[in-house]
Amino acid sequence: MGEKRYRTRSQWHNTRLVLYASPFLVLTGVFTGVATNDFRILAGLLALLLVMLVVAVTRDRTTRGSYLITGETLILTRGGDRLVLPASDILDASQVDRAGARDYFNSRIVTREKGKDRIDLRKRYLRFCTVDIGLRTFTFGLGRGLTDRMPTAYQDMLLIRLREETDLLLSPEYNQDMMEAIARLIRRQNESASTEANRHQL
Repeated sequence: MGEKRYRTRSQWHNTRLVLYASPFLVLTGVFTGVATNDFRILAGLLALLLVMLVVAVTRDRTTRGSYLITGETLILTRGGDRLVLPASDILDASQVDRAGARDYFNSRIVTREKGKDRIDLRKRYLRFCTVDIGLRTFTFGLGRGLTDRMPTAYQDMLLIRLREETDLLLSPEYNQDMMEAIARLIRRQNESASTEANRHQL
C-alpha cells in the first residue's frame, strides 16, 4: 500500500471579517467627521482598523503542516510537532464544519475530560489544525456568528476520534479523500487483527 500525503488548509476567516467590516467603520468616521467638522473620530477608527487587521492576519497566519497515511499509521506534522498514530489507535474519522467542530469540543471533549485544563485540551484538540474554528478567535465571539455564515466556513474539516488520547481536529485540503483513506486504513487494521486472532485459534 503506497503512502498518501495531504497538505493543511488555511481559511483567513478573521482577516476576511475585518475587511468586510472596514467600509462601515470608514464611512461611519467620514460621516461623523463631516457632521461635526472633527475628523479625530475617523483617525481613531482608522487606527483601530489597522490594529484589528494586524491581529487578524497574525491569528490567521499559521504554521502549515501535512498528514501522511502509510500502510499502518497516520503521521501528523506541523512545524516541529509530530505525532505518529498507529491505525489501531484510531476509532474513526468524520467530516465536521466549523461550528460543529467547536460544539464537539465544548460538549464532548470538555465534558468527557472534566477536571483537565481547558486551554490545554484546546491546544491538544487543535494541535494539527490550521483553521480558526472560533475557540481562539481574537473577536472573543463577537464576530463568530458572521464568520460561521461565510461560504468558506462550511468547508468541512476532519474529526479524528482516538481510543486513548484527546480527539483531534484536522484541516486537510481534500477532506473527503482523506476521510476515505483513513477508513481504508482502519479497515485493513481490523482485517489484519482478525486474521491474527484466527491464526492463534488454530
